[in-house]
Amino acid sequence: MKICRTLFMCSISLITLTGCAGTGEVIPLDIHPAVNGSEGSAKKSSIRVAVGPIEDGRTHKTGLGVRTHLWGGVSYFDVPGGNPTNVVAKALTDYLTAKGWHVTKQSSDGADVLITGKLLDLSVRAKSRVFFTEITAKTKLALQALNAADGSTVRMTLNGSGDDDEFWFDPEDAQALVNGVLNDSFGKLVQDTKFENTSLRLVGP
Repeated sequence: MKICRTLFMCSISLITLTGCAGTGEVIPLDIHPAVNGSEGSAKKSSIRVAVGPIEDGRTHKTGLGVRTHLWGGVSYFDVPGGNPTNVVAKALTDYLTAKGWHVTKQSSDGADVLITGKLLDLSVRAKSRVFFTEITAKTKLALQALNAADGSTVRMTLNGSGDDDEFWFDPEDAQALVNGVLNDSFGKLVQDTKFENTSLRLVGP
């Protein structure tokens, strides 16, 4: 019995050792926040909103972060195509559309509200430890909404962070975490603003 137990523990150790050696691979993360069932959908709006360019204001503009493996080496997180600003702009467009906003595609022509911004942080990191992996994600997005009717602007900075521990790490764990953090940030934009006539305003205290 003791021999069987020892062989079992050795097998687990070998599996752990094999799965925790970094190869320097790039792990693509699909960024696609979406409204979940508990949030529901906001009232439909006919006010035309355009999501314009989002600048890359990150300190480190290459990749999204790293996974540090237990027995040495790293893997790298990134978005497909390597351009997170385009990915975030599309994710924001899809989120607002799902919430009932009338979002135009890739153009500000004829829009009542033009939303532009700067991506200050979009990062995810995973650190392998004995029998579990720590995952953290951070986002910071500074947005500006320009109202065509009177030229007024609404400015918001959306901060988000999250963490998770997984026994068996899978790239989808990191993907789900960063999507959840972005989802919460976009929700803050919807919750803290309202439409008045054809303009976007901050919700008062």
